[in-house]
Amino acid sequence: MTKLLNLLGRGIGALSGALLAVCWTYVMWVPAAGLHLSGVSFIVALLLALAGLFSVIAAVRGHSLVLILAFVASFFPIGVTLLQVDHWLRWAGWLDIGLLAGGVLMWLTTRDASATATTPDDRS
Repeated sequence: MTKLLNLLGRGIGALSGALLAVCWTYVMWVPAAGLHLSGVSFIVALLLALAGLFSVIAAVRGHSLVLILAFVASFFPIGVTLLQVDHWLRWAGWLDIGLLAGGVLMWLTTRDASATATTPDDRS
């Protein structure tokens, strides 16, 4: 059961990170997306897209702390504000919460899942 919950956390984290990367990349490169980015705003959107990509890698590799740090870096400066906006970009705030959910679920089940896994030395 803990392995299943760990895989669920990895899936939630990877899906949320991938959708965040796509969302911020879309905002950067499509002018009709509803936002006009220039200067610092473009660089912040690029950094948030990279944070989404790194979140996918961290979720696949099982690094829950990286997902939680990506949540903090993305949610508190931008995600909180976007949750209150009546715009399609509101989903970026909800996807940030998905990063937290995946990270916490992975963190709670990592020790139990690794304790039940068999190592090559144990098979003999």
